[in-house]
Amino acid sequence: MWLGATEGLGASWRCLLGSRGGPYLESVRYIRLTAVLLLAACGDGPTAPANRLGEQRALWAAQVLTDYTFDVIKVCFCYFVADVRVTVVGGVITGVTDIATGDALGPDLMKEFRTINGLFDLVQDAYNRNAHEVQVEFDPSRGYPTQISIDYVRMIADDEMGFTLLSEVKALGG
Repeated sequence: MWLGATEGLGASWRCLLGSRGGPYLESVRYIRLTAVLLLAACGDGPTAPANRLGEQRALWAAQVLTDYTFDVIKVCFCYFVADVRVTVVGGVITGVTDIATGDALGPDLMKEFRTINGLFDLVQDAYNRNAHEVQVEFDPSRGYPTQISIDYVRMIADDEMGFTLLSEVKALGG
């Protein structure tokens, strides 16, 4: 005789559960198992986004594009927020220009921006650091990130940051 969960229960519960737990206990087990499997299949674990990041990075790398420009805004709680044009030559940022004024940014502000490969590295770093929330959107045909939003620590205000591309990535000299 199986006692476990039915031990000490009144006659009405024993009648419902039966000698081995009955249909009620079996349905509870089935519901729990289903819930666990559904949660596991959601794909929101750390490996699902990282796998997608690798696929998108490969799509971008296949273009072998080292000289390009794009418009972007850095989204953060920081002292400089403006739409800028980033110019990359030989895989290195050679200029960042404020789109509204046409003024070139100095080296101290240039370092706040990244190449496309640098944006991929930023997202990978957020995954490696187990950031609380990482949201990334990609260009569907070329693979580069078009929007990045990172919240590193849930309980810290104003640590969120990201980038939003305002234009497509355009090859230079071609």
